[in-house]
Amino acid sequence: VHQLAPGQTAGQPAWPDWNIARGIALRSDGTSGYVLDAFGGLHGFGGAPWIPQGSLWPGWGIARGIALRPDGQSGYILDGWGGVTPFGGAPNVVVSAYWAHWDIARGIVLRADGQSGFVLDGWGGVHPFGVSGDIPPTPAISGYWARWDIARAIALDPDGLGGYVLDGWGGLHQFGNAPAVAKTGYWYGWDIARALVLLPGGGHMGYVQDGWGGLHEFGGAPALTVPPTSYFAGKDIAHGVALE
Repeated sequence: VHQLAPGQTAGQPAWPDWNIARGIALRSDGTSGYVLDAFGGLHGFGGAPWIPQGSLWPGWGIARGIALRPDGQSGYILDGWGGVTPFGGAPNVVVSAYWAHWDIARGIVLRADGQSGFVLDGWGGVHPFGVSGDIPPTPAISGYWARWDIARAIALDPDGLGGYVLDGWGGLHQFGNAPAVAKTGYWYGWDIARALVLLPGGGHMGYVQDGWGGLHEFGGAPALTVPPTSYFAGKDIAHGVALE
């Protein structure tokens, strides 16, 4: 876990020389949260409450994403087949898409109600999920790449009605009611874009993270300087970004 500004991130999880981290979720205090490993294990940092859960899939690197509920200690883990597994007391949910034996799910976002959201597949499809009776409608999408696993991340606007999909080259594709936005990072022909985050409070602005750890603003967000200790030139090792 690498900070962009000084703060407290005590107890940071780390696996030297092992590319095993798959996602990060930040709690509302802005300094604590959880790292997801590829086996489905959750590792707190910054004083986040302990979650009594071991690896969901020991030895099988199928975990793909994490979404935290507003309480900051429960949420959902996405696996590559599209399954959404609750943790910390979150209610079970119903998914609208599932791909047994196919590692194609790429990202998960949660709406403000803490019990519904969307799953991104590698082709760019956006699929709703939720508790029974509270599944949002399937949103209109602006980017889809049939038979091409190039979608990399998804971010949801605070209203839960739209957001953005990131492709591997750095393209941003709005869905739902979100508008198109101007971007500052794009790598034609190079699958290096890895993560996406929106600034809190709306405004359709945020940052794209590349695999080396660089952050590229879009939609009018202010530029950020990545410290040297958080940038890995030539190494595709960055796996997620979160903002307070």
